[in-house]
Amino acid sequence: MIIHLKEHGLYLGVLALKEVRIDDVGVFLRSLSENLGDVEFQVLNLRLVAGLRHILTSTLVALEAFRHGLNIANTMSMEVLVRASTQRQISRALRMLGVRKGCQDLVLVLMDKDRSRVEEAVARLNKMFAGRLDDRLLEADRSSCIMEVYGLSEEMVKAEEAYVEGLWDAVKNLIAEKVVLTLVA
Repeated sequence: MIIHLKEHGLYLGVLALKEVRIDDVGVFLRSLSENLGDVEFQVLNLRLVAGLRHILTSTLVALEAFRHGLNIANTMSMEVLVRASTQRQISRALRMLGVRKGCQDLVLVLMDKDRSRVEEAVARLNKMFAGRLDDRLLEADRSSCIMEVYGLSEEMVKAEEAYVEGLWDAVKNLIAEKVVLTLVA
């Protein structure tokens, strides 16, 4: 899917990939870089991503961080990862949300000011990962794992559930809130 962040003049491509086998993280990332050209990208381990809202919030917070000189990382793609992790250190963010050796579900976030470049990158990824793209994975409920890793208490989630339709939506809202709070913490 491609999303236009009009206020920022940026297009995002967000793709969920199932069961990607990575034998060497460096080789995998170089291969992506070669195939995506100048399109900036980030790869996140899907296990700890709380849906599309998490990706969008992390991207918007990263953009604001750069705009106000509050960025932690030197690149937009790394800033998205750091903000998504709700950590203040790149090394912790990478341990938490970075890709690892082995088989895992992933989220690819593509960023560029030119929509056609994002579309071309998505088309190349469709060829590269034929049969592995599954956007339904992005919204699959991972509440218990995310609650544990991000430190969301049952009480917090229960309180948020009063305003939304179920546990997963409550978790997604709370994660988005934690991401936003990285700008002020």
